[in-house]
Amino acid sequence: MGPATTSSSFDGSRHWRPGTSVDATFAKTRLEHSERGRPSRSAQAAATTRFVLLSTQRSGTSWVMERLARHERIGGYGEVLLHGVAGWSDWPPGAADRPFFTTYLRESATSESLLSRHLRLFGYLDYLFQARRGYHAIGFKLMYDQLQRYPEILAYLRVRRVRVLHLFRLNLLDIVLSREAMKSRRNVHARSPAEREMVRVEVDTRRLVSNLARLDCERRLVREALTLLHIPVVELTYEYLLADESRLRDAAGFLGVDVDATTDMSAVMLKLAPSSHRAGIANYDEVRAALQRTRYFSFLHD
Repeated sequence: MGPATTSSSFDGSRHWRPGTSVDATFAKTRLEHSERGRPSRSAQAAATTRFVLLSTQRSGTSWVMERLARHERIGGYGEVLLHGVAGWSDWPPGAADRPFFTTYLRESATSESLLSRHLRLFGYLDYLFQARRGYHAIGFKLMYDQLQRYPEILAYLRVRRVRVLHLFRLNLLDIVLSREAMKSRRNVHARSPAEREMVRVEVDTRRLVSNLARLDCERRLVREALTLLHIPVVELTYEYLLADESRLRDAAGFLGVDVDATTDMSAVMLKLAPSSHRAGIANYDEVRAALQRTRYFSFLHD
């Protein structure tokens, strides 16, 4: 079963530019990090698709975004709205021309109060999506908890006709395990065998079922909100992407980017999880007993 597609019409000729003096000042003061000059009129008028890769943490968003950003026509960015994180990240490669939201506020001489963050958010997103570098699509990773922190982003997605790649990880138990394992690993991601760390996690079985139910509920609520607002969406499934690379090519097509047989969008990151839950869960028998009579039991595999 492939990813379901629900999308409304998209006017690719529309391009929104930052309209405040704060944006203009910021772009001027950090010229070396953007374009060696302001974008030309023709570049600003280009049909650049804006998109977000939407999901919850440990669902494979970094793996997917890194692969998308390998395409020369896709500008991919990480969790630029990550709370408390500042600077100019160069992940994925080429993303260093735009800062984290926190740095944008500081270097724009804008207060970092909660009110200022909300007032300046749309200007920052317009700046992030500014047409440049021959990109046909520009997007960033957006997590559910960031959407909760800035619920007005939903209005932005609708008004600016931002396309959404909604990434699911079907096995919710794997999300829980990955989050627990991350606490014990030195490297959140691995791009070489030397960076891989095999760990076994101890799962809190008292909260396991409620945690799985919460993940399930979050996903449903976000899905319903996107549908209600008629935001163009393609749903991707992490497990399906692992099994069939052509699905990622279909996602690029949804963003208006052509992918031919010679385009290299192969994975760079290595899989960290053990091959079986028995190998990765220290208290496997307790977890099995906790899930035995629940609808989540099918997530468990030896």
